[in-house]
Amino acid sequence: MNSSKLKVMQIMLSAFCIGIITFAMVSLLLNKDKVYFDTSIADDQTGFYPLFPLFGLAAIIFGRFMFNKQLGNLPEGAGLDEKIAGYQTAFIIRSAFLEGASLMNIVGFLISANAVFLIVPAIAVAVLILTRPTKQGVTDTLNLSYPDTEKL
Repeated sequence: MNSSKLKVMQIMLSAFCIGIITFAMVSLLLNKDKVYFDTSIADDQTGFYPLFPLFGLAAIIFGRFMFNKQLGNLPEGAGLDEKIAGYQTAFIIRSAFLEGASLMNIVGFLISANAVFLIVPAIAVAVLILTRPTKQGVTDTLNLSYPDTEKL
């Protein structure tokens, strides 16, 4: 794999993070006078709490599971290009689940103004940043050997 494939994944990661953060900031600006933080289920008027945060956390966990499953489906004797394509697919799947969980909870915040809905997007952005595709990370995840690592 040439470094352009790694750069593409890093640019996609940046776009995912910027999208989540921008939508959250716009939602904060729209609700700036009404924002509150309440974890009480009894006080929820919308019916979104705790459903949206729990669904969001489940989506984050499921995204990680799908990432590992997708990588586990790679054939034993797969070539470098096939491994990289599988990694990119797994990366996009995991990122999509993180993005979906975030956007759903930001919509919950936009409707209710309860800042508890912003916890899941914060976790999702942290997970995206901590699991960003790096040369060393891809090498370790795909168990690449010396000649292949030089192509990264």
